[in-house]
Amino acid sequence: MPRRRRPFRARPVVAALLTGVILAGCGPAASNTPTAKATPAGPVVVQLWESHSGGPVGSTMSAMVAQFNRSHKTVQVRLRVTKASTKALAAVTAGHPPLLAEISHYDNKYVQSKALVSLNPFLSGKEGGAPLTVSQLYPPVQTNGEVDGQHYRLQADLKVSEFFYNRTLFAKAGVSVPTTWNELAAILPKLARLGVIPMAFKDSTAHILSAFRANGGHYYLPGSATRTDFNSAAGVETFGFFRNLYRQKLMILAHGSQIRSDFGAGKLAIADGTSAGYQKILTAAGGRFQVGAFAYPAGSSGHSANMAQGLGFVIFAGHSPTQQQAAWTWVQWFLQPRQQAYWAMHSGYAPESAAGAAAIPSTWLQKNPGEAVSIQEAASPYTAPRPNASAYQEVQGAVDSVFFDVVTRGKPLHTALAALDATDHAYLSGKTKI
Repeated sequence: MPRRRRPFRARPVVAALLTGVILAGCGPAASNTPTAKATPAGPVVVQLWESHSGGPVGSTMSAMVAQFNRSHKTVQVRLRVTKASTKALAAVTAGHPPLLAEISHYDNKYVQSKALVSLNPFLSGKEGGAPLTVSQLYPPVQTNGEVDGQHYRLQADLKVSEFFYNRTLFAKAGVSVPTTWNELAAILPKLARLGVIPMAFKDSTAHILSAFRANGGHYYLPGSATRTDFNSAAGVETFGFFRNLYRQKLMILAHGSQIRSDFGAGKLAIADGTSAGYQKILTAAGGRFQVGAFAYPAGSSGHSANMAQGLGFVIFAGHSPTQQQAAWTWVQWFLQPRQQAYWAMHSGYAPESAAGAAAIPSTWLQKNPGEAVSIQEAASPYTAPRPNASAYQEVQGAVDSVFFDVVTRGKPLHTALAALDATDHAYLSGKTKI
């Protein structure tokens, strides 16, 4: 999508063997999950399209696939690194869909094309294997990928927004972790006196929407699925809050790479990010200072808010039941607590379930606050799944653009937000073609 290029604690129930396996980096555990039967020609091969080409996420996924293949005789997974969220739809149109892929929140486009199979029969155990009810997953994960009561996508890369901070700079400024957005604004001038950038915030829909909801905002105008509700008291409060910080030079808007660069160089005190970026922010810091983390603060509603987003597994139509069962074997294995613990600890993403979080050693979480905050936010009743309307990608682009313009320029808030709502309605109602 077009963007401007500018500047809890888990329960300690882990056995010693599990701790040793995970911390030694030997890979996740084998599984007793029933699998698809091998064909006479050999194991069923599942090609998984996913986009993790490198870094901690890519290496973790590769390690998990290798472990799965070692522990399963009748199913073998093969990774194909590609932008599945967009390329898979083209493959469907061409009549050559993949079997399994990780796609983002554009489920409706695939569902409308009848490209995906419902996962409900697999979840219930009717298609083989033990039942895996969505109630075992965190609440915001349960409805991710659900369309009209059918689950088409099971979230794999659960990420939520959070702040990372330089503990040394906080100590020098004599400030502590804020619990409200107003407290956050109050500590920024003290950090600025150190000669650093107090805070960098991503010019991203996912991040502004979390703050917006903490101030009582809604994704959509209540009672409507085609009208957003930004030209409201919550919208004015939220967009105005960031505009004031920007004008006082207490924050910048930036992309992840710039934020990590400034943070790692000690030029930035607070970095807005997600659980997916925790391992990257640690790498940027390089051990030169301790990295802390805290959850998005509470807004005028009295509570915080967050958005659960990230890629999820889908199984495509046009394949045999045996192939689809083989794909489900991988999904079910991946979502088991022991695999989830390994995935979270090495990739930085939050686990999909409380059971997965409980499999992470509490001693490890104490040393990795970013992961602890991710778990806290994933379990929060105020964390909601990202909308998956078929036009949401276009709406996201519009919100990103207006967020940047409203914060950095002088157009009246009500005028800008009214125009944003009108643009969003045109996309969501189909008046503006995609």
